[in-house]
Formats: sequence, C-alpha cells, structure tokens
Amino acid sequence: MGFFNMSGGGNMGYASVKNTLNFTNEDILAKLSEVKVSFGTPIMGDIKGTQSVMYKNVTEKFDIFVRVDKDKIVMGKIGADGVSSAKTALSAGLDLFAGNKDAGTSKADRAVDELLEVIKKFEAGETVTETAAAAPAKTFSGEAISFYMKQKAFSVKPKFDIFDNNQAVAYHVEGAITRLSFSIQKNGTEVLKLKKKAIAIMSEYSVEKSGVEIAKIKKKMKFTSPELNGTVNGKELKIAGDLLGFDFDLQVGGETIGHIDTSCEWFSDAYRITVLDESQQDLVIALAIICDNVVDQSRS
Repeated sequence: MGFFNMSGGGNMGYASVKNTLNFTNEDILAKLSEVKVSFGTPIMGDIKGTQSVMYKNVTEKFDIFVRVDKDKIVMGKIGADGVSSAKTALSAGLDLFAGNKDAGTSKADRAVDELLEVIKKFEAGETVTETAAAAPAKTFSGEAISFYMKQKAFSVKPKFDIFDNNQAVAYHVEGAITRLSFSIQKNGTEVLKLKKKAIAIMSEYSVEKSGVEIAKIKKKMKFTSPELNGTVNGKELKIAGDLLGFDFDLQVGGETIGHIDTSCEWFSDAYRITVLDESQQDLVIALAIICDNVVDQSRS
C-alpha cells in the first residue's frame, strides 16, 4: 500500500514529484495538451483561487487536477462540479471503511496514477504523445471486459464460479479438497490449472496450460504489505497498485493486461476483474484467484 509513501502512486488518488525543471502551470498545460490520456482534455482552472490544470468530470464525482506547489508538482482527485468536497470526502471515507471502491472512485485514482507517469516522463525530458491506458483495449470490441468473483473464493470452498457482466457463469473453478490444486474451466473445459506449493515459507504458485507451466508466482513480505513476484512465459509479472486494498493492475512484460478492484454494484462483496488483453483473459482470471488467496492469508 502507499500509506507511508506520500509521493503517491498505487491508486491513492494523490501524487507529487519534484519540479526539477521549474515548470510553471502554463508549461504543464501546454505539455499535457499534446498528450492523449484516457480521462479527458486539460484546461486551466482554479481550486478556491489557486491556479490548477484541470481535467473536468473524469467521473460523476471527481475532477483531476495538477499544479505547481513550491518545489513540487502535485496532482490528485477532487470533487467534481456540483459535488461538494465534504460529500466527496465522506464517500472516500466510506469506501476505505468498507474495504472497497465504486467503479468511479477506482477510475479517478487510476487516472491520477496515469497522470503521474506522464509528469514523471516530462521531468525526465521525455516526449509523450499517448499513454498506454488511452489506447483501445486489446479485445474484439476495443473495450475492457469485466468479470466478478466473490471475495475469499479461494479459501472458503473448493468450488466456485466467476460471472460476467450479465451475471451469467463465465468460469467454473473446482479445487482439490486440499485446496492446493484448482482447475479453471470455461464451458466445461479446463483452460488452466492453478497449483499452490504445499510447503513453503512464503506462498508459491504455478499456473499450467495443458500440463505446461506458463507462470510462477511467489509471495514476498514487505514492511507495509505483501508483494507478488513472478514470471509469465518468461516475462516479468508485476502487481502495480494496492494489493491489500485490492485495487491494482496486472502487468506482464511492462504491459497492463488487467485490473482488479472491488465492487458492490452487481454482486455483494465481489472482486471486479477487468481484462484489457483478451488473449490473456484466462491468465488474468488465474492471477485474480492467486491474489485473493494472498490477501486473505495476509489479513488473517
């Protein structure tokens, strides 16, 4: 989690970087106007009299801002026009207390992280024209695909289902009584097998396709939260965001293939699994199950 790192990132909804190149707000607006992002077009605005570059109505509840603040460039989400800051703060507090975010809050937090990466590149002297998140999803429709999985699915029982947006069963997961081996099935056919190592100081997992191992994942404990390291077909696997808060991206070889967060909109106490690369859909499902198990163990 990003609790002890006030520079932001990790879907906190706030971030800051050193303004080493002495950018002004006008400089930032000019540069951002040339960059295609996933959440809108920047304008010059103000927040209670403080000049700020704004992305308006990123979600129903939130705008995104970025501005120079002394020797830093700060950015974050703020209540959108017509939504009071008190109401926005109350909503964020309820999200934190409940342990989940609605889709809009998650989108706004991720937009801040997307903006942070752009500002970091400006500070490094790089030219940016488009963010990865602004590109169409690698799916048939060009739109992300969502699935829903009950929380603690891995540990509660050896059999469970994963649902699509229409609340129809998309995947059936069936585990051995030991809960060390799970078969991930689609339309009655196994697409992947998930295995957990029985004896390990830190949890270790593998994912197999047709008997061939395609991914290895290992839990590593850090001071503030657990971390997962691994490889997928020889490429580095990275969990980018807040694992314990269950709001993070799945990145393979530096490319985001999916996003995991929580939802109370369609299913009670469910994880929303968003697939951005349809060719990796089965793998995203498997990784979501592993993350659920790691989080459940860490909270226990």
